Amino acid sequence: MLTRARTILFLSAYLGLCAPPVSLTAQSEGYAMRPGDKVTIGVFTAGGEQVGVVTGERILDRLGDIFLPYVGTIHAAGHDQSSLRELLVARFETFYSQPVVNVKVELKVNITGSVGRPGQYFLDPTATVIDAISAAGGAGAEYAVVSQILPSDQERVRLVRDGVSTVFSVRPDDVTSETLNLRVRSGDWIHVPTRSRSRVRDEITFWGSVLSVTTSFISLIILVNR
Repeated sequence: MLTRARTILFLSAYLGLCAPPVSLTAQSEGYAMRPGDKVTIGVFTAGGEQVGVVTGERILDRLGDIFLPYVGTIHAAGHDQSSLRELLVARFETFYSQPVVNVKVELKVNITGSVGRPGQYFLDPTATVIDAISAAGGAGAEYAVVSQILPSDQERVRLVRDGVSTVFSVRPDDVTSETLNLRVRSGDWIHVPTRSRSRVRDEITFWGSVLSVTTSFISLIILVNR
């Protein structure tokens, strides 16, 4: 089992080195909704009365569509918060004079690996990868005790975006401003790997355990013979 784990860690490191370089700055500019994202909509008349049947949360279906009373199916995929709001205002003007539409878009991001609470998260488009990791409970050695996994390798956090994998560091000592300002995008997968353990460390841990058991056994014999 240990040999298999080491092999997986080695392959992950190798693939990280072979992955094509990606400009993090270019990726942080703009965003667009995708299937699976969440949009919260509020519609009000000019007099301030809320249209309750429309107000609420919707998840974009596999085609990128949402369904709203009165206006029917809206293709929301590809829109950002502002453009979707403009589209809905135009649609609801058929039924209400000068409607007021509020739109809140949240992008779906998957966060896995050595974090406090891995899973799927809906985040504001202004959120950065650091915000995303924090939302998942953060990455750090303290969670190794709770979840019984190895401490996280904060120097090799992996972002998979549109099939392209990028590795960067989120350690406070060497994180770059480029990483700090890197915004999440819909469909991002952020993986915080576990820290690789060396054979020397494994041997020290093993023999330390053996020594501890031996010492306890000897102490027990001494107590019995007294």
